[in-house]
Amino acid sequence: MKKWVPMGPVSPLQLPENGVTTNVMAVWTSVGEAHPNASSLDISSIPLVNATEASKFVTQKRAAEHAAGRYALATLLRNLGFDPINLQVIRDRYRKPKLIWRDVDTKSGTGGLQNQSLPEITIGHSNGVAIAAVSLDGYPIGLDAEPVDVCRSKNILTMMASGKELQYLEQLWMNDEGLGIQETTRTWVVKEAIQKASGLGMHIAPQSFSVLDCNQISLTHQKVRYNLDFTHWQELLDDRCFTFGFSKLNESINPNP
Repeated sequence: MKKWVPMGPVSPLQLPENGVTTNVMAVWTSVGEAHPNASSLDISSIPLVNATEASKFVTQKRAAEHAAGRYALATLLRNLGFDPINLQVIRDRYRKPKLIWRDVDTKSGTGGLQNQSLPEITIGHSNGVAIAAVSLDGYPIGLDAEPVDVCRSKNILTMMASGKELQYLEQLWMNDEGLGIQETTRTWVVKEAIQKASGLGMHIAPQSFSVLDCNQISLTHQKVRYNLDFTHWQELLDDRCFTFGFSKLNESINPNP
């Protein structure tokens, strides 16, 4: 089986300086061209890749996207003083990724780092690029991206928005389809980032909350309230403009701890 190799450097993302991204570092790298129907790649030697999970990837495209995301995260962690070999990524019941030490021996052998909390992480990929970010202050985060020029169907609107937000997007599509697509993409990546930061993923439906005309949101799931900040921006990657959504979980309040 062909081994995966990095397709380019791991480069920093230019996060907006608006307070939401304080103590956050993010990077991106190219996934490269991967043929959807080609057989999978061997990515088992890439840091932070779980060999069991990697063995389930059937296509080359899926394996390359996963490898590039983990490689980007590993590079970022190494630049922060962590050895990715001593760490692994696990997923909770909502499939949110989390860093843990491989074992007690590696943790105790890292000098002063053993008393330092591991960063919160978020990983993603889209249209030929992989992204990763870490939160150095312990706040859970979410990062998502899509190309500005990505093709979308208006049919997606009812699956991601409702109420005034849905009316707003539908009106944009009616007035200017291109602008409607761009605003739909921005709304989508922000909501994906919020789902990631909350740790709930698709267990909180995107049409159940609105990000229209605000930069903070409060969600409730199984009686737990999640208070989050979010932001968005555009950035040029591999000569293509991407829209980014980022969110940080400020607190989760459980009335019955």
